[in-house]
Amino acid sequence: MKKIIYFFLFTTVFCACKSTSYVNSTKKFAKYIQANPQYEKTLAGICVYDMDKQQYVVLYNHNKNFTPASTTKLFSFYAGLQVLGKEATTRIPALQYIVRPDSLIIFGTGNPTFLHPDFGDNTVIDFLKSRQEKLYFSDTNWKDQHFGLGWSWDDYNDYYATEKSVFPIYGNYVNFVANSAKQISVIPSFFKANLKEDTKLGDGLWVQRKLRSNEFAYTLQKVNQLQNQEVPFVTSPELTAKMLSDTLKREVKWLAYPYSKSEVKTLKSMEADSLYRRMLQPSDNFLAEQILLMCSSQISENQINTDITIDFMLKNHLNTLTDEPRWVDGSGLSRMNLFSPRTQVELLLKIYKEIATDKVGEARLFGMMAIGNQAGTLRNLFKNYPPFVFAKTGSLSNNACLSGYLVTKSGKRLCFALMNNHYLQPTTTIRAEMEKILTAFYLSY
Repeated sequence: MKKIIYFFLFTTVFCACKSTSYVNSTKKFAKYIQANPQYEKTLAGICVYDMDKQQYVVLYNHNKNFTPASTTKLFSFYAGLQVLGKEATTRIPALQYIVRPDSLIIFGTGNPTFLHPDFGDNTVIDFLKSRQEKLYFSDTNWKDQHFGLGWSWDDYNDYYATEKSVFPIYGNYVNFVANSAKQISVIPSFFKANLKEDTKLGDGLWVQRKLRSNEFAYTLQKVNQLQNQEVPFVTSPELTAKMLSDTLKREVKWLAYPYSKSEVKTLKSMEADSLYRRMLQPSDNFLAEQILLMCSSQISENQINTDITIDFMLKNHLNTLTDEPRWVDGSGLSRMNLFSPRTQVELLLKIYKEIATDKVGEARLFGMMAIGNQAGTLRNLFKNYPPFVFAKTGSLSNNACLSGYLVTKSGKRLCFALMNNHYLQPTTTIRAEMEKILTAFYLSY
């Protein structure tokens, strides 16, 4: 009987949204959730907003706080737009430097793209190679920790918990690639001497770094095809200078030279949109963290620190949010972040207003998001329809969220946030429910 009620509610609640007030729609949606066995032990919240009519369609637990996971990256995206620039031609601050008669002192801006394998920008490396002065690297503007507040310490060996730093190089990780001939390559090769075999680690390719050092152990048992593993390395200013020296084939010394904003010159590099797209579509934690650091390099007089950007955004650009958020990192790795579904929708409306001022701007915005049936973390969802969801996913253990934009079959534009916390069933089950809900809006609204 419960299944029959659930099916009836599912087929009627969304169709009703078109002709009833959001109060009635919310009541119907609440019944749908309560009758759905998948939500029996799940804290769920939803907020759907009609962007054309400028009114809410559904509000359910819309003002309650949820762990947002990687939907936090929408906040980092908005910070980048407000601080680095919102135009499509905006270029990121790649490097800062001071010129002395016989010396060039370089300072990091938090730019994550230097020698990063996912970006082909050579602006910084070409600039450094062209200089005739003695090269010095200073990190006196770095005033942050390498891990975010509330990150799990035992994620240190996983690619998604790459360390933050003022001058990232090679994405702050090592890529280990093994082939069927039981050969392993190390990129960058700088770390090859730090690698030792340990067959006790198990089958397949597995690389394990020591907790507080850049010593790597690996096993290649039963590898019969090309495999790779990305492992973060421990960052330090001394290591940065050594890696720069190794890459440039000339000496770069670490020097605690005082940073002065009035003295430094800034070198710009690639367009920010390419960085945002790479952060949002595959949900890159490292890029999200570094965007906040880059923003702080523009806000502060002499410090690079995540909190500077967060405080600035909360006081100047997010002070009109209805529900006060708790925002502590750029990626959403921390479970200390707390946002309501309504906060997510209000943020998305702010982002839309900044970029989607015309059809070209809307296409630019939607093209940077994960796209249902097409790109990023949503490429395998909404498979039976042309792309209609443009959103950011968020996943942590027992938490799955989805926030973004939806263009219905009738051409209506909706802004939505679906947030699910504290469930024990497989995440695929919750994702399927979110897919079902949004597809119903697509077809019926």
